[in-house]
Amino acid sequence: MMEGPVIHILDEETVSHIAAGEVVERPASVVKELVENAIDAGASRIRIDIRSDRTEVRRIIVTDDGIGMSPEDARLAFRQHATSKIRTADDLGLIRTLGFRGEALASIAAISEVVLTTRRRDDIAGTEVRLSGGAITSVSECGTPPGTTINVSGLFFNTPARRKFQRTVSTELAHIFDMVERTALSHPEISLQLLHQEKEKFRTSGRGELLDTIQSLFGADLSRRLIEVLPAPGNVSVAGYIAYPLLSQRGRSSVYLSVNGRQITSATLARAIRDGFGESLPKGEYPFAVIDCRMDPEEVDVNVHPTKKEVRFSSERAVADTVRGAVRSALTESDSFQVPEIRRNSAPAPVVEENNHHPEPVLRRTSAGVELPRKTVVAEGKGMYGRTDRQLRQTELPREGPEIAFVPSVLGQINGTYILVAGKDGGLLIIDQHAAHEKIVYDKLRKQADGPPAYQHLLVPVTISLSRKDSALLRDAIEDIASAGIILEEFGGDSWMVRAVPADGVKIEEPDEIKSLVLELIEGVRGPAGDRRLQMYQTIACRAAIKGNTLLSQEQMERLISQLFTAAPPYTCPHGRPAVISYAPSDLEQLFRRR
Repeated sequence: MMEGPVIHILDEETVSHIAAGEVVERPASVVKELVENAIDAGASRIRIDIRSDRTEVRRIIVTDDGIGMSPEDARLAFRQHATSKIRTADDLGLIRTLGFRGEALASIAAISEVVLTTRRRDDIAGTEVRLSGGAITSVSECGTPPGTTINVSGLFFNTPARRKFQRTVSTELAHIFDMVERTALSHPEISLQLLHQEKEKFRTSGRGELLDTIQSLFGADLSRRLIEVLPAPGNVSVAGYIAYPLLSQRGRSSVYLSVNGRQITSATLARAIRDGFGESLPKGEYPFAVIDCRMDPEEVDVNVHPTKKEVRFSSERAVADTVRGAVRSALTESDSFQVPEIRRNSAPAPVVEENNHHPEPVLRRTSAGVELPRKTVVAEGKGMYGRTDRQLRQTELPREGPEIAFVPSVLGQINGTYILVAGKDGGLLIIDQHAAHEKIVYDKLRKQADGPPAYQHLLVPVTISLSRKDSALLRDAIEDIASAGIILEEFGGDSWMVRAVPADGVKIEEPDEIKSLVLELIEGVRGPAGDRRLQMYQTIACRAAIKGNTLLSQEQMERLISQLFTAAPPYTCPHGRPAVISYAPSDLEQLFRRR
């Protein structure tokens, strides 16, 4: 018996739902498409009003003062692939607008209830179009100011599967805040106002000054700590602002990129910005940066991603090289920027002479064990080491049971990062001081994992300011973060008060350090519930540990090594990086070809 065909032509409703699924991932996608349409319509002022309840974002209203639409265009705007931006395939190579596919309004309308009101400046009356599930239910004249307002409600009402997978309100709001902030940074010439529950979250001036926009979004404290990146002659023009390395954080969320005014994500360009800082940024961290690249539209393909988040360059390496060079030039030419380095006294270190005729260090015995001549250590004032002393006091381990049989003796320090010690068998140990101390801090914190967290209340609570996005995410993560020993309270607006930090092993004092830690913890609260606390302890240990490129005194190195070998097996840090590398005597003999 012959079976019927297995290939079917999908009906129009299913096709529209599939298209909507590609364009509209979440409420922030709706906001992005509507705001970009407003920008393309020549708006100078855009208002975004978000309404929500405890479970979901209920309504999105975007109002602009752009050119508006005629009654005929208002009807056609919700047809699939209806657009005023392009006419033929040849136009795809010269796109200068943010939207061009004609999918946004059709996709949004297919899965929501929409009311559009619009009027051109010369028209006496405006037009109102109502839609439900993509179908127009009414068209009428109305009184409305010039421009366009689109009111979207009941998002995903007819696609319950997509609705089920939406995150918490705080998370969805964070995505909206982030998207609007990125749009404002890529278009400082447009005034954007964002409201939630009719309360203003921020407003930009629209005067065209990027620094003014940054201050509106992130505050005056950050804007005062920025270095301008100036455009240079060439096929690619790079301009914007970058922040000092001390304000860096994990991940690329603080890198704001745009190409020809289009906000994008690009791992390659973000890495180029980071590379422009050279060795002044810790591994895995990125600076705060707002960078806009201007180039010939023919050299960039914006039609490679359904939501237009990514673009493709005809010569990605050339663009990355230009971005890297622009950042490096800004840092080099700035009078206020200095790459962090180990500070040393101009006076030479005191040398303990044991045997002037012996070419190698000579060990001398003391009642405490083996002690090395300290000719490899730079002597400095006690103030230089105060912070390190406090960190080491926090990780001092109680003596339990018999004394450890052997503590390697310290030979010296290399590049303020690696400690050389003599091994028990006559070999050589090289210890990464950050990984070693991170291991010690983590071991102390891990002992709390099965019980209630131990808090250390700060004598003076530290106040930190977060972006709207990060504040929204923190509200979801605050209980998890408290379980790791960090207590935060809202302090009005987007300011937060840090009242306590973990009691064991942690000495984090500076507001910038605490803010960076909180931001990293927010990003990290994504794993299984059972693992979150240990993952947060790993993050806290990394932040609280002695850093690389930190000069230690002989006594501090000895205390650190003693703590390391008193703890659990000291071979790796919590992230799995080596803390100790060992060279046996046979390895050394082989390296020097003595065998």
